[in-house]
Parts: sequence; structure tokens; C-alpha cells
Amino acid sequence: MDPVKNTGKLLNQFLVWFVNKTEKIMQENFVHLHLHSEYSLIDGLIRIEELVERASEYNFIALALTDISNLFGLIKFYRLAREKGIKPIVGCEVKLIKDESSIPAPLVLLVKNQIGYTNLTKLVSKAYIQGQVNGEPLTQIEWLKDFSEGLVALSGGQRGHIGQALLSSSFDLAKKRVDYLKKIFNEDFFIEIQRIGRENEEEYNSLAIDLALEKDVAIVATNDVRFLSPVNPSDEGPSDFEAHEARVCIQKGEVLNDSSRSRDYVEKQYLSSAQEMINIFSDIPEAIENTLNISKKCNLELELGKYYLPDFEVPAKSSAKEFLKKKSKLGLKLRFKEISNSVNSYHIEEKNYLKRLDYELEMICKLGFEGYFLIVADFVNWAQKNDIPVGPGRGSGAGSITAYALGITAIDPIKYDLLFERFLNPERVTNPDFDIDFCIEGRDKVIDYVTQKYGKDSVAQISTRGTMAARAVLRDVVRILDKPYGFGDRLAKAIPDVLGISLEEAYKEKEFKELIDSNEESKEVFEMSLKLEGLSRSVGTHAAGVVIAPTALTDFTPLIVDQDKGAVATQFDMGDVESTGLVKFDFLGLKTLTVIDQTVKRINEKINKDNDHVDIGNIPLQDHESFKLLQKGETTGVFQLESRGMKEYLKQLEPNNFEDIVSMNALYRPGALGLVDSYINRKHGREEVPSGHESVKKILSSTYGVIVYQEQVMQIAQELSGFSLGQADILRRAMGKKKKDEMEKMRTDFIEGAVKKGVNRRYAENLFDQIEKFAGYGFNRCHSVPYALIAYQTAWLKAHYPSEFMASIMSADLDSTDRIQMFVDDCKSIGVKVEKPDINRSSYNFKNLDSGNILYGLGAIKGIGESLISRIIDSRKDKLFKDLYDFCLRVGSNRINRRILTALIGSGSMDCIGDRARLFNQIDSILRKAEQTTDRSNSQIQDLFGEEDEVGEKGEGGGEDNFDIISSEWSALGFYLESNPIESKKEEVRKMCGLNISELKESTHQQRVAGMLLNFNVRQGRQGRYAFATLDDTSARLEVSIWSDTFDTFRSALKKGQIIVVEGVVEKDRYSSSKDETSYKIIAEKIFNFDQARNEFLKHIKLSLEPERDLDKITLGLKQLSSKGNGSPVIISYTGSEASADIALPKDFSVNFNDEAYLVLKKLFGSDNVELVYHARPYLH
Repeated sequence: MDPVKNTGKLLNQFLVWFVNKTEKIMQENFVHLHLHSEYSLIDGLIRIEELVERASEYNFIALALTDISNLFGLIKFYRLAREKGIKPIVGCEVKLIKDESSIPAPLVLLVKNQIGYTNLTKLVSKAYIQGQVNGEPLTQIEWLKDFSEGLVALSGGQRGHIGQALLSSSFDLAKKRVDYLKKIFNEDFFIEIQRIGRENEEEYNSLAIDLALEKDVAIVATNDVRFLSPVNPSDEGPSDFEAHEARVCIQKGEVLNDSSRSRDYVEKQYLSSAQEMINIFSDIPEAIENTLNISKKCNLELELGKYYLPDFEVPAKSSAKEFLKKKSKLGLKLRFKEISNSVNSYHIEEKNYLKRLDYELEMICKLGFEGYFLIVADFVNWAQKNDIPVGPGRGSGAGSITAYALGITAIDPIKYDLLFERFLNPERVTNPDFDIDFCIEGRDKVIDYVTQKYGKDSVAQISTRGTMAARAVLRDVVRILDKPYGFGDRLAKAIPDVLGISLEEAYKEKEFKELIDSNEESKEVFEMSLKLEGLSRSVGTHAAGVVIAPTALTDFTPLIVDQDKGAVATQFDMGDVESTGLVKFDFLGLKTLTVIDQTVKRINEKINKDNDHVDIGNIPLQDHESFKLLQKGETTGVFQLESRGMKEYLKQLEPNNFEDIVSMNALYRPGALGLVDSYINRKHGREEVPSGHESVKKILSSTYGVIVYQEQVMQIAQELSGFSLGQADILRRAMGKKKKDEMEKMRTDFIEGAVKKGVNRRYAENLFDQIEKFAGYGFNRCHSVPYALIAYQTAWLKAHYPSEFMASIMSADLDSTDRIQMFVDDCKSIGVKVEKPDINRSSYNFKNLDSGNILYGLGAIKGIGESLISRIIDSRKDKLFKDLYDFCLRVGSNRINRRILTALIGSGSMDCIGDRARLFNQIDSILRKAEQTTDRSNSQIQDLFGEEDEVGEKGEGGGEDNFDIISSEWSALGFYLESNPIESKKEEVRKMCGLNISELKESTHQQRVAGMLLNFNVRQGRQGRYAFATLDDTSARLEVSIWSDTFDTFRSALKKGQIIVVEGVVEKDRYSSSKDETSYKIIAEKIFNFDQARNEFLKHIKLSLEPERDLDKITLGLKQLSSKGNGSPVIISYTGSEASADIALPKDFSVNFNDEAYLVLKKLFGSDNVELVYHARPYLH
């Protein structure tokens, strides 16, 4: 038999079988063409991963995603569907209107090809940019004429414009609408029908089919899908439908059981199987068949992973490559001069620098990234020329000498052993990615510059998706289930304070689990929350990412507009937008750069000679005072070095060179902390640096034999095993990502390469194991060096100009009460006084008065806005405010109210014009008087008796309200600047505790101490939550360690700003102690608020009764204070002319003692006649 003929016959048989099989599959199949995922935001419960997995289980051949007015999920859906062998149909449900006054209705658009994709992208972008009405993106019907090519349109079912016309019996209107859409889309227009159980559905379907026949338009069946699974009566938890209803209520702010809320969804809107749909529409098979026909029309092929850079304009007769080379070489020569003239000058071998530059330029141009470098250099240089502070670089980009030459970075990569291959690896080509830090205030200006240069249609920020996180979703579910706020607050607060913790993870914690399991209500909330957790709920913009397209952005990605900010952003998130080919540029805002800039400006304002001006880029890197500050751990406000743990390590390390800061920056992170002790001990000669191969010893010499940086791994692989730096970078990445197969191959190559170079095999094997372990914590030196430089610059400023530095850093954190309090406390510790705010002297920001004094900024007072402060400052330009009336009159009674004046008085800002209590009691009368004066002035009516009298001192009080100076200061500032609630209780504290904080000593027995809770920091550990707190009793401060059992029991007593009493064991505090001074901490066993402590430790209240006192009034007062036996015993001490006695009152007269009761007793018996007698303290020294 002829083998060729036989082969041809077999091939024909296969083709016949394949065609028949395919036709059978097609006949038995159905394609969902109308489906909303979680990315629709206002509805949709479907997660893309779960959708594609279910579609695969159902053997779907194709599937469409048609979220409302957006393409957020397009790339993820496209990738995952293709991976599962399912044809992804890209689509969108747009809200169609004729004009702004018409009611929007859905129209489903599906993409046939690349032209259709571009048109859909433009349509949804236009809806956001031009079509938003009350925040809802709407598509005007006339836009369809220009953007219909390559699109299939489905009418939107009974809720579409045609469906609404049919159900309102407007048949002529329905026909006109069909004609209009048919004229635009021709045979790609379909009338959509559904059978999901909506009201009037069958009436609509019947009318729609008749209309379709009359107008010769095809019909198509959809299921308007919103969730995956049908309702299962046997399931105990909430169904997908119930969860979807909850999701819709959350987005709309409605309550589930509200009978008046709209119910737009039904139980059958789940992802039904093909067979279910075929059965449902068995009487209309063409409606099913048309889903397959539409699927055949839709064949979009997206080219992902190819990058497109915008064109950078270069001088005529010069290519981008030539221009980059010329600019880089010129820039490097300028760097040589800069190094030579620097206070930190060092010797350089110019030929080595030029050789490295030539190597980099060749690689950059070979990979086609010359435009990227030129673009970044352009906007960085523009920022520098326009007085916008730019960081020295961060991340792997700092390893490029080309970037250094162009001014993109400020770190010499050769001096600091930074590797270019860490940034661009010819053996692992990825897109370059510079992370550029700008000062917070200047970042937006740089983005504006880029937008103007490349065109607003080509520049956008990158969108992000906000999700339903654990705490938020619990609170949301509580609200939509109409349960009390306190109930939800209790549940949410029981979730451990761990960043990104999920509900499932939280449920493993004892406290949260017990609370959830305690009752059916909690379980109901928890189960519903589990269904919703993690769903997309909002759209925002990325903090740094910006894309620049070579043409219009809509050629690559759909756009959105944040109406509040007016910022245009891509609809695709960070990962997806890069997949489309757009290159991301990171414009990061770093507050520390703003602080440095403001500090330098404050310093230079007071220096007359330009030659003496501070240049932060040219300060000595071996400054004694700066390292002295670091060695003492006085690093509050110092970039990256201000945490408690870092301060402790700095004290132990005693850094004396810049490399120590670089190393600590890298080592102080989870996983690496175990090596910090080795680093410190080896630096001080307490631990021997291990011996090894000479090349390894040389590479690790600056870190005392400790592998600290990823670059060291690359250098070891190069020197020891003969790897190229490109191969070494692949090794680094494989270790970081824990790719086992790749690691095994790399291990073999590493060991064999080392052996070939004469290295002992066993040594090479052990070294590789050490390196592999290191990968779990290794840090990028290219990141550590630039950030160490910023850390050093802030330390230098604080060491030499503490007043200017602290004023700037507090001004940068006006909205953070906790940080301002921390900085104020730090000022005290370094000998800088922060004066209270003053309406006659203070500015919006903190003001450095001289080297030892800072004036508090009005902008840090709660509830006082910037515009009001500007008005206050303008009003006092000619003369200072003399009294409260003068202030109200000149600032404007229409701009101020009782709340604002209370805050200003409470903060101490008005101490310059009067006593706080007196001013407080004048507020109402003076506000009225000022308003009347203003009204008369405006109406040009003179007082009958001439000029208005000055009020100020003569202002009527309008009632003597009690003014609490201490609580008012707390309310206005968020902490106590001059006051302390313990001041008035010092004598009582001495009786209760025996010792002040300053008198405490280390002891094995329990001691008792009281103080104001300055701050406390809650952390999550394996055994549960624990906390560190700080107490202040004005004599000293004490750190409190509160471990999990104690924290769980006494959590309610921990309230910042309140006096608490702690019982526990006092120990030496290794962190706070220094060579010259020993500090202590207490390990808390019990914690009480002050009133709890009073009632716990009071033995009795002794009241001395004077003969002239009104006994009836006293008896009535004591009865009113009585706690019916639950409070502290009361003893009356009576002294008469002939005899005296102490009389214990019956239990019914016991008093639940607190400040209010104390005040009443003092009024009844006299201030000197109330004595608090506390139980003896057994371990008092």
C-alpha cells in the first residue's frame, strides 16, 4: 500500500472526525456574553480567578467579561482564560444616554478585533473624562457613530433603552431605537433576551422577539451574571445571591432588610452551565446558537509584554543613542570636578570610570533603553533646576554610572561598589525601573512638567483598586445587617493589629475566635464578611506610578478620571499596564526631602554670607557631632533610624563611619536581625571574623565577614566561581524567589566553577548553603547606600541645627498629633524648648526662634484651618491683638465660633491676651458684641451715643462655666504641652504608690507606680497582642512592657493622656540605659485607670467634721454619694470642745471615689478636711 495515499486517507478521516466533533461541541455549548465581576464595583461578586476556574470545569469554549463602564479586569481575565484554553471575549456594559437629562440604560459592547478594542477603550475613557454625571461615567449615544467599528452590540435586555420602550408600550420609539443601533452596528447588533425571573420578563421577551423578526435583527440569550453559584438550601452559610445583595447594599449605603430599598437582582443571575441555558431556551434555540456565532466574530489578539517608549526629542542630526553618549560623558566629567571640589574628595581612576560608562552605554543602547534614560534625566534635571529637592536615588538604579553622570542619581556607584547588572542584566532582560524621590511639595510640579512636555493625552497616573479589608468589611456588614454600631466596633477592634491580616488569620487568634463563636449574631456577620472580604470596592491612584505613552494613552489602556482631584489615571493597575507595553516611571514623594529642604532654607535665611550657606549635598561624611548623636541613639526624626529597636542597636554599634549606617540600614529588617549582634561584636573585636577564601574575605571586609547585601552574593559568585555578573544576578533572583529547579542548577554551576578555580569543594558547598540562607533576608545595597546618605544628612542637621531641624520636621507632620508629641518630647531631651502657640507671634508652621527655642505652629491646633490662620496673621500685621473682642472684630466674627475660640484658648494661643478661664467665660458675650459691631458697621448705622466702647476687659461673662485647663489643652493639641493631669494628684499618688518614677530601683518584688500614659504601641506576637507604653509623672518617664495575658485583661485601662497605675516588677532597661545613666522599665502584672486604682487601694476616706458645718447638708451629700456598700469606707473624724472621736459610717455610706466625689467632699467638709488613707505597701523602700 502506498504510504503517502494511506497517510492522506487517515488525515481526511481525522479532519472529518474533528469537524463533526467540533460541531457537536458547538451545538451542545453556550457562551455567556453578559457578565459582571467584582470590578464593576457597584455590583458583581465574581473574582476573576474563580470565574475562569468554574468556566473550565463547565468546559466553556469562550466567555465574555462585561463590567460596568470599565475594563479594570481585562488583562487578568485575558491571561487566565487563555491559560485554561478558553477564548476570552473582551467587553463592557456601558450606560447609554442621549443627553445629560436622559435616564441611562445598559448597552453591552463586545470586541471583535484590535480596531474594536481601541474603539471600546476610547469609549469607556470618554465616559470618564467627558461623560461623568454625579460621578457616574455615561456614554452618549452619538459617540457610538465614531467608535462602533470592530464592536458587537447587545441591546441590554429589558432594562436597555429598547426594552424600556417596549414595556411602556412605546412601540414606535422601540423601532426607532432598533433602526438607530442597527444602522451603526449593522449585522453586529443583537436584541438581548433573558429568563432569570424578573418582573415583566416574559412580556418583554415576547415583544422583543416580535420586534426582532419585524426588523430582521438576531436575538441572543444572556443570563446577566453577577455571581457564580445558585442558591443551595442545604448550605448553612450565606449564598452567593445573599452576599451579592449585601455587596450592593454596602456600595449604596443601604440596609438589607429595608423594605423600601430597590431590589434589582434575582437569584438566577449565577453562572449557569451551557446545558442549563440550552434547556431554558429550548424553545428558542437560535438565541443560544447566536451566542456561538458572536463568539466566532470575537477574535481579539493582545500583544502583551512588548514595551513602547515615548520619543525623546534630541538635537537635529543626532540620534538618541548619540545624544545619550555625549550627554553622559559630559556629565561624568562634571562629576569628576564635583568630586575633586567636595569636602569629601577622594582619588579616582578616571579611566576606570570611563570604561564602566562605555560598558553601560553599550548595553543600554543595545537593549534599546537610551530613550528611557534620557526621559528620566530630563525631568530629574528639570526638578533640580527649579529648586525641587530630588533624592540621591534608591533601588537598583543607583548602580548605574550612566545615571550618576546624567544627574539621575547622586551616588558614585564605583566608590560604593554598586553593580550595574543589579539594574540592567543583559542575560535577563527586563524593563529598567528608576525610583525617583521628590519632595512631597514638588512632586506634582514634576508630573505637570512631564504632562506638558509629552501631552496630556499621553501621560497619566496609574490606578489602584481599594478592596474590602478585614476590619472595614466587618463594620460594613454590621451596618447593612442593621446591627448596633458598638457591636461592629467591638468585633473590628478584636482583630489583631497586623498589617494585611485576613479574617481567616484573625479567627486563629483566641480573643477574636471566642468573640465570633460567642453568639449567632457574631457568626452571621463573620460568615457574610468572609464572602465579601477582598472584593474590589473603589478606585484610587498609585502613590508614585506614572506612564508616558508614545501616542495617545487610549491606544494602550482605557482611562479614568478622579473627579475630586482631576487626575487622569489608567484603568489598568500597575502590573497590567506594564503588560500592555507602557513603561512606568516612579515619581515618589518623600517627606524627609521636604524636611531637609525646609531646614536648610531656615538655616541659610540667617546666614549673611553666601559662602557660609549650607549645601546639604556637600557636608562632611565623617562629622564627629553627627556620629556622637547616632552613638547616643538620639535619632528621633532621623530618616530610617528613629525606631526603638534601631536606637538600641545604634547605641551598641557606636557607628563611627558612613558604612556603619549603610549596614544598619540593610540589617535592621526581619530575618537579618540575628546577624546584627555578630556585626556589632565583630566591629568591636568581641567576636572573631571567620577565615575563608581570600576573595570572599575581601568582598566581606567592610561588613566584618557578615553577608549583608545582595551585591556581595553577586560578587562572590563572580570572584569565586567565575560567574558573569549577569549570571550572578540570575542566581540572586533565583534565591530570592526560591526557585528550586533553578537553584539546583545554579548550585552545581557555582560549586563546579569554584572547584575549577582551585577552591575546596567542601568550602564551596558550605558557602553556597550560607548564601542560600542569606537570600531570605539579603538587602539591596543600591537601596541602602542612598537611604543611608539621607539618614546621615538628617542626623547632621539635627546635630548642628537642632532648632531649625525640629521646627521643620514638626511642620511636616502638622496633622499627626502622635508624631508632634514625640518630637516635642525629643526637643526637651536635647535641650530645645517648644513654646506654646501665640496668636500674636505664631505662624502656620513651627518657627525656630533661636538655637534653643521653637514657637508652636497654629496649624497643629486641632480644628483650626489654614485659611483662618492666614486671616489671623494678616489681621495682626499692623498691630497685635490686645484682647478677645479685638481679636474677634479684626479676624471677623463670621470666620470664628465658640469651637474655634475654645481650641485657641485651650491650646494656650490666647494667653498673651488674658487668663484662659476668664477668656473662656467671655466667649459668648464677646462673639455677640463683635457680631453686632460688624452688623452696624456694615449698615453704616452709628451708635446713638457715639463710638463703641472697647469691650476686652469689660466684656460680660455670660455665666461662670467651669473651665478645665488640662482637658482643654488635650482637646486642642492632642497631648499636654505645658500641663500634666498628674500635677494635681502628686500627693495622692505618693500615698497610693509610695515612690515617684525617678525613685524606682530594680527589684525582684512587685512595685506600684502611677503616671500619665504618654503613648503605647500595640504589636502582634505568636501568643497574641502585647504592648509597650511610656508613663510620665513629671519626675521622670518609665517604659512599661505589657505582655499578652496582661494586655488582654487590662486593655480597657490603656487610654492615652490618662493617668494609669501599674503594678509589676521593675528591671533595668537595657535599651534606654547609657554608660552614665541607668534607666528602668516595669513588666506590668496589673494595670488600673486612676479611679479603679483608688477604689482598689483606698483603705478608707477620713473626713474631719468641723462643728460649724451644716450637718443636714453633709448628711444629704453623703447619701447622694453613697455606693450602697460597693465603694470605699468613710470615717468621720469629729473634734469638739471637750472630746474627739473617729466614727466609721455604715457600709451604706461607702463612696465610689473619683474626681467628682472628691470635689463634692471638699465642698461639704472643706479642702483641708478630706484625707485619703491608702493600704500599706509591703515592699516600700
